[in-house]
Amino acid sequence: MQVLKMEQKIKNILFRICFTVMLLPFLQLCTNAIDSAGLFGDYTNSPDVIFTWAKWWNGSYQQGKSAYVNDQGGFRRDLVRTNNQVDYWLFKKLHCNSVVLGKNQNLYQPDYINAYYGRDFIGKDSALHQMIKLKAIQDTLSRLGKTLILAYSPCKAFFYPDDYPDELKGPHIAPTNYQTFLHLADSLKLNQVDFNAWFVHMKETSKEVLYPRQGIHWSVYGALLAADSLTRYIEQLRQIKMQHMALNNLRHSSRSEDTDEDVFKALNLIFPIYTDNFTYPEIVFKEDSTRTKPKVIYIGDSFCINWIHDNYMQFSNTNWEFWFYFHQVINQDNRDKSENWIPMNSYDWKNKIKNADCIVIMYTSHNLHELGNGFIEQSYDYFYPVKNCR
Repeated sequence: MQVLKMEQKIKNILFRICFTVMLLPFLQLCTNAIDSAGLFGDYTNSPDVIFTWAKWWNGSYQQGKSAYVNDQGGFRRDLVRTNNQVDYWLFKKLHCNSVVLGKNQNLYQPDYINAYYGRDFIGKDSALHQMIKLKAIQDTLSRLGKTLILAYSPCKAFFYPDDYPDELKGPHIAPTNYQTFLHLADSLKLNQVDFNAWFVHMKETSKEVLYPRQGIHWSVYGALLAADSLTRYIEQLRQIKMQHMALNNLRHSSRSEDTDEDVFKALNLIFPIYTDNFTYPEIVFKEDSTRTKPKVIYIGDSFCINWIHDNYMQFSNTNWEFWFYFHQVINQDNRDKSENWIPMNSYDWKNKIKNADCIVIMYTSHNLHELGNGFIEQSYDYFYPVKNCR
């Protein structure tokens, strides 16, 4: 009798536990009592659907509502992170198609490795045509009193070439776009800055992290070093004195800030795969009315984003703009609201060039196969229109 009572008691306890576990997500959905962090990466919740008889009979209402309820379920984000963490611990599986795990807990995106091996090489003829057009644009802008600069931001595959996963290693099947553009631009005497080679050169001697293992961009500290270097290069080319930011009181932390672990965040894990010792300086901006603040247009990929977040552009330049992949315009007024970024196809960019002092085109190696994203071709056609022949 005592055994039966004990069994019944255990069953009741187990039932209550199971019922509570099943009820908690519903209570969280209704009350949102616990603030759960959102998921990172290219992720959107399914929208709610409005009931109609037509949707009911064709089944689209049931499918849409099921997807909506599934995405809105209580603790769903926490369960996603828990599932991802368990898969990583047990199987080294990452739930992000564009990220691979290399050696020494180094995270990569395959496109960067493909660029390192020359798998995305556009061909020497195509590269030469691009550089010849860019040289012509530079010469025209120079006659107008403007400065054009081509900059190569660092590429993680060049910075950490020894940690690739075995399945992505291979021979160099062609010259890289980076090496080809660098050589051609040098031969044509284009103004260029090679941050990629500089970072690789500093790798063994720098006491601070220049490229995080859990990120795909340069570190916050590294981006600030590059910004200061670019300022000095513009000063040299334009024979001016610009304002310089000071990096004081270096603070070190094992917790990342800004973009220092952007790839890791996209994995939606609970615990970091690797912990860097990040460096965050106190950035001091001291206005000096005797210094020049040129009007600068930046054209490039996401490596420029750090300079926006750190207020480098606002401090060093007047009326700066960032033409993101030559697709959207970011400026001081809309920088914090991506929905307000201006589409390039409805923008008078030609007039903006006329009013600028300096144009900086900066891409990382894996984006060089589409250098300028159409800016070079369109600018060349604008400055050198082809006359119709009869």
